[in-house]
Amino acid sequence: MALPMAVGSLCLFKDFFEISLVKAWTVTLTTLAVFQWFNAWNCRSDDKSIFRMNLFSNKFLVGATAIIVFLQLFAVYNPLMQKLLRTEPLELSDWLVIVPVAASIILVEELRKLFYRRKMSRFGPGPDF
Repeated sequence: MALPMAVGSLCLFKDFFEISLVKAWTVTLTTLAVFQWFNAWNCRSDDKSIFRMNLFSNKFLVGATAIIVFLQLFAVYNPLMQKLLRTEPLELSDWLVIVPVAASIILVEELRKLFYRRKMSRFGPGPDF
């Protein structure tokens, strides 16, 4: 999943770079973080669709997600963290770009899982090495 994450993050960096370098850094950092939020949920199963799983069956993941969302917001909106991390506050319009780009990782992983399930149903599991 590194390639779609890198492409999505770099595309947003490019879009915001001409506005402000600090804004571009903040958007890129946040996009990478949000990609990981979604990717953590994707990784709950190698083959089951995220849409067929109970979202609240893993309470630790729910709690960890809440914590990391808070920490990302803290990094972006707390004045001390802004100085330390060289971030600036994001506007709602920025989030409305970041979240869909990062959520695209769900589509990419769902396609991978679909191909995996089809392969398994046709050919069975491959040899273990």
